[in-house]
Amino acid sequence: MAKGGDVESEVWAAIAAFEQILEAMPNDRASLDALADAYEQIGDLAKAKEYILRLGGVYVDEGDAAGAQGLLEKIKGYAADDPDAEELVAQIEALGGPEPVETSKAKKEAPKSEKRGMPKGVRAVFNMADELSCAWNLMEADELTQEEYASVVQDLTDMSSGETEHTISVLHVLEGRQFKNLDKIMGHIAKQCQTPIISLSCFELRTDIFEKIPDEFMVKCGALAFETLGEDVLVAILNPYNTQIRKDVEAITGQTCHFFLAMPSEFDKLVESGKEAVAEKALMEAEEEE
Repeated sequence: MAKGGDVESEVWAAIAAFEQILEAMPNDRASLDALADAYEQIGDLAKAKEYILRLGGVYVDEGDAAGAQGLLEKIKGYAADDPDAEELVAQIEALGGPEPVETSKAKKEAPKSEKRGMPKGVRAVFNMADELSCAWNLMEADELTQEEYASVVQDLTDMSSGETEHTISVLHVLEGRQFKNLDKIMGHIAKQCQTPIISLSCFELRTDIFEKIPDEFMVKCGALAFETLGEDVLVAILNPYNTQIRKDVEAITGQTCHFFLAMPSEFDKLVESGKEAVAEKALMEAEEEE
């Protein structure tokens, strides 16, 4: 891979991509976080600070105490000679600490078959930065060329700029392009992220399991509950590099989850089948009540 100056040029390319995302979504957390890290890598500490403070402001505005607390110590380091940072520290401290984490016992006592809602702090939004990070990781591992990476980024940008009810992911782009090395890339991701590949076509749809994850989160974030193992839930995901999604899914289900990498076409097919089955179930229940 590229070294020295080439590496720095790649960082600048990533910075340009994330800043483009912020033009459309000024409060995108992942982009703000990525830009703070990127500018720190190239030694521009003033810009790194700018994005850290912006990210902290987003956490405060959205009332995310857990996220804000994670930045508190770093922001305190700027507060001595920056009034804006000092004010932000006061706002974060006013939020208080994050809510207590649910104990494993409480998780197991939670209802398993009812449709779950969205816990506080979990958002059902497509995160472009996470997908760009996935593509970037694949390019750094020589699984994608620079030209292929650029094409993937362009396709992701085009797909996310329009209205769609379907999941958007790097794997969707590659499968849609009939990328010849998709199987190899899937194997690389599975090995690097320690996330086994699963064939969803081997599993029979069960609405009680399918409904554990709300439709909006399932589609926007690419996470699908497809089976249980004792008290645990088996979940198919499309971007194992995104570690936050694992935490969010466990918060949504209230159960311990085991994650697997799935082919995007199989994922989409099961999502559509699941939605149809849930709609039919609701219709039957309504008719029975009448």
